[in-house]
Amino acid sequence: MLVYVATWPRCGNALTRNLLLLNFRILTANGYPSDAPKSKRLKPEYFGDFVRYYQVGYPPYIGLKNNALQRLKDNPQLRRDCAALSEIFFVKTHELPPEDPIEGEAYICMTRHPVRAVASFRKLRTSYDLSSILAGSYAGGRYDDWHEAWDACDMPNVTVRYEDVVGDPGVLIRPVSTLIDRPVPDFIRKMPLAVSKEMNPDRNPGLFLNGWRKVLTEQEAARVWAELGETASRYGYDDLLSGSPEREAEARSEIRTG
Repeated sequence: MLVYVATWPRCGNALTRNLLLLNFRILTANGYPSDAPKSKRLKPEYFGDFVRYYQVGYPPYIGLKNNALQRLKDNPQLRRDCAALSEIFFVKTHELPPEDPIEGEAYICMTRHPVRAVASFRKLRTSYDLSSILAGSYAGGRYDDWHEAWDACDMPNVTVRYEDVVGDPGVLIRPVSTLIDRPVPDFIRKMPLAVSKEMNPDRNPGLFLNGWRKVLTEQEAARVWAELGETASRYGYDDLLSGSPEREAEARSEIRTG
């Protein structure tokens, strides 16, 4: 099974991948080129397009090498094989979905309030101004176009909100266990944001729910909502300048999982 771990930039891809590893013991392949070394405790063994991982106390498993999106694009047979195998191949992506989904493909999508996502992006990528971030100049295109494309993609999926998963990782792990046909862990493990920040303070600045105010002015936040709020409201989000956290919490039932 080939499962795309799909987020618009700064919408919780790292959180999703960490929770998948902690709870299912499966590492997500980086869809993009990366020379970051694999953890020695996973004892990676490389062959062809694959990596075999050995973890003490767990059975070995196979994943794709980094730059997985290009590998799958260049080799359609590799994509078909991964989709058909009983193993689970998680692949990180910020791109639009494949135009031709095949049997055995699925996706996990974590979304985030656009004001919080844009603020996190601006803090990380200081060379991008607000207009270029809204235009989706980095990857995947505009927030609204990206989400609409994945929503329209005919693949089994789990779609969750970053804000809900931070409070309860079971919101992600329980439906994913059904998606990939794996048992729900007896104890669902968390990835506290404080720990995530300590592990990688540059990429995980720890803005939490209201940290956007340190990065964006209210006028900028209003502009983000004016452009992207129609799409975000479909996921139960409100205008942060006028909405209430209680209404957001109640809206988690609006998220589609299928």
